[in-house]
Amino acid sequence: MIIISLALVGACAGSQQRLSNDEIFATSKPANQHTTIALLGGTGMVGGHILQQALAQGYDLRILSRSPEKLAYLGERVTIVQGDARDPQVIETLLEESDVVISAIGPGSNKKSAPDLTSTVSRNVLAAMAKQNIERYIVISGAAVTMPGDRRNATGWLMRQLAKLRFASLLKDRQAEYELLLRSSAKWTLVRCPLIESSNSESTANVSLLSPQSFHLRAGELSRFVIDQIFSDTYARQGPFVYSR
Repeated sequence: MIIISLALVGACAGSQQRLSNDEIFATSKPANQHTTIALLGGTGMVGGHILQQALAQGYDLRILSRSPEKLAYLGERVTIVQGDARDPQVIETLLEESDVVISAIGPGSNKKSAPDLTSTVSRNVLAAMAKQNIERYIVISGAAVTMPGDRRNATGWLMRQLAKLRFASLLKDRQAEYELLLRSSAKWTLVRCPLIESSNSESTANVSLLSPQSFHLRAGELSRFVIDQIFSDTYARQGPFVYSR
């Protein structure tokens, strides 16, 4: 129950197995897009699936990591920027020559994470985007975050209550992140996710603007949905619930 609650707040799955380096790189293609993605959280479970999908579709990537050696296997296929996402200057460096920003940063199971981690990162990202005239920002968040227009069914209501009871501070941080997005001029999409499973299912994710309909989401479905949003305005400045059947 604790793992489920944490996932509903942070869209994380710290106990789930990450993709191996070989799995991520196996389907990589030479860069063939004219779009560069700045990726935060690329060494996490969710970020690894997004990285795999972006490489498979031929995107150029700039990835932030505090431990660049974890991404050394990618060679010259990506640009690695070393540093902490809470440092505004590091974020400005990451976003240089980028066209879109994707954040898969989450608190995971690390109790030492700053209580305002995700809102601090998004504040830095939005400021750097404004300076560098970058418009598109896609953020992985949790299903417990509320937005005007939500019409939660019993499943959605239960997700919210579990998060409020177990992880109030994390939910507060995610909610603050949404408020930052709302006040910005960026073309953002806040992808609200339930428990994310490390699975490469070829199915298509389900989407609702009203309520999550399921407690789980396959990471492969999420990663394809996220990459598909790069050139789509369907969910611009909205917070779709994304889930698996």
